[in-house]
Amino acid sequence: MITKTLIASIASASACFCAGLRTSANAPEATAAITEARYCFERVRGINSERMPVPALTVQLIVRVSFTNAGTNPGARPLILPLDHERVVYMALAPGVMKVLPKPMNLLEPKVHLMVHLPPDVNPANPVDPNNGVFAIVRAVGSTPLYEEKVTVPVYRNTLRTHTDLRGHRVYLRLQLEHRGMTPALEADLSDRWAGFGVPWTGTLRTNTFVLDVPAAPQAVECSDK
Repeated sequence: MITKTLIASIASASACFCAGLRTSANAPEATAAITEARYCFERVRGINSERMPVPALTVQLIVRVSFTNAGTNPGARPLILPLDHERVVYMALAPGVMKVLPKPMNLLEPKVHLMVHLPPDVNPANPVDPNNGVFAIVRAVGSTPLYEEKVTVPVYRNTLRTHTDLRGHRVYLRLQLEHRGMTPALEADLSDRWAGFGVPWTGTLRTNTFVLDVPAAPQAVECSDK
């Protein structure tokens, strides 16, 4: 069962892990909001079902990430943003210091490499026409939804090594997004080519802190392999 609830975002109270953040003066602001939450039990595989442990309970989230141009002067220009990025999820059970949420064992995320040459499916004269899935434009004014993140959070797991139980708790989450970089030569070339569309931008951003209220008894189904 999928519950569609917009979770109110809260003001960030999670300093203490800001060291090393690479950004720039014209960096956009990234805002994350949960649009879907689906609770499911992980599959337990084995011959003797009576000896199998209690299935782990997880929540699979769809998080929409929108970007707002942070330029404050009236002449702020749109930003041309690479869509490929690497992601880190931070989590806490109270406002304050947050810890990195380990990735699921079965999740293999591709490594994002430095862009040296313009990909062949990108029009050298236009970063987004035709649509290529490589670049997007953050408009100069207003919020621009760019992509959705799938985030899996363990809710209940009881094994010899770990014990997790978030049922009935409020969970604080935050995303760190490191967008694909490009060489200085390529960035300078694209700045000239695409001057009429905006300014190329790459770097690392952290979103606002947003919350998930986990029910004491979540309605869950068996997790899908998809």
